Amino acid sequence: MIDPIRAFLNSRHRDRWASGLPIAGAIVAGADKDPAAKTTLLLFDDAGAPAAVAKVARRPAGERALRSEAGILSDLWAQGTPIVHRSVPRLIAIERIAGRLVLCTSMVGGSPMTHHYYRPGHVSSPGLVRRDFDLAGGWLDAFHGQTRRAAVFDQEMSAALVGGVLARYVAKFGQTTGEQALFADILRGAEDLVGMELPAVGVHGDYAIGNILVDRDRVSGVVDWEFGSVGGAPFRDLYKFPTSYGFYLDRAAPGRRIVPGHPGREAMRTRWSRFGDWPNLIGFAYTFFGRGWFPDLVREYVLAGLDELRIPHAANAVFFPVFLAEQALALEDPEFQSGYRSVLAGFGQERKSSWLWRSEVPV
Repeated sequence: MIDPIRAFLNSRHRDRWASGLPIAGAIVAGADKDPAAKTTLLLFDDAGAPAAVAKVARRPAGERALRSEAGILSDLWAQGTPIVHRSVPRLIAIERIAGRLVLCTSMVGGSPMTHHYYRPGHVSSPGLVRRDFDLAGGWLDAFHGQTRRAAVFDQEMSAALVGGVLARYVAKFGQTTGEQALFADILRGAEDLVGMELPAVGVHGDYAIGNILVDRDRVSGVVDWEFGSVGGAPFRDLYKFPTSYGFYLDRAAPGRRIVPGHPGREAMRTRWSRFGDWPNLIGFAYTFFGRGWFPDLVREYVLAGLDELRIPHAANAVFFPVFLAEQALALEDPEFQSGYRSVLAGFGQERKSSWLWRSEVPV
């Protein structure tokens, strides 16, 4: 596929990357698991400099993802906001090449935050971890600020953002007795929130550590926009970053029974292992229910994000479990579906002990 893609770009789109030099070659930068089924190529020009990115679909689900990403990138760039032009890839083309659908975008600089995350000792340092949260939160605040428009959470929005998600979840998975009780509480909470200001903002949809690129002291790029939208609710991005950060702390310290710097994480094992054996489950429990500097930082991050948007903290009790249900629905991957269902079960049973649930709903 490299030669047909190179020939296509050189013949039709030489003006769309900085150097204007011909594409000379490529390396495979990543490959998704089925059913997403995409291969990502990093394309280099004649001088050996990175010039563009190409994603090649290998399955129909991958084609849908590429078309979705092309649409959101085009729509975001049409808005003309500085943060998008500075840190979001620009659509070059989406074209069927040699029988495969290919999405070509511009390069954005930097290294994935995961490169720092997995360096020995990084996640054990409160200062380094806070820096990651400050960078991610700063970019998200700016993105929300530059793409927001005023809106009010009304009955129609409640039906779409809350009732609709829960209905899709039940249609796909059914519901346990515990989920039924949790969902009833969520729907009652949503009714109490009707009338609050809820700005519509640009949404990435998967604002996780692997999709955030960092260059020294700034977020230089955010990639993989297939779940995005130009005007949605801000909660998914707000919750996804700390969730993804907390999931893999043990894998950033391989071979350790207790993750250095996080003694409170191990304390959650007995309490939460009854909900399942998904490797990410204990990390989730520590992140949102644990004690220590890291859970405190997560709480500070989430509440500060709500404050920036002038959304009441009580919205967490509705939109955080809805976020978990959305994550279970996001990928056709049985491991992640089952894993997020176990997370949702744990949240449902333990919710009254969490700061996410205890905020008072405004009258």
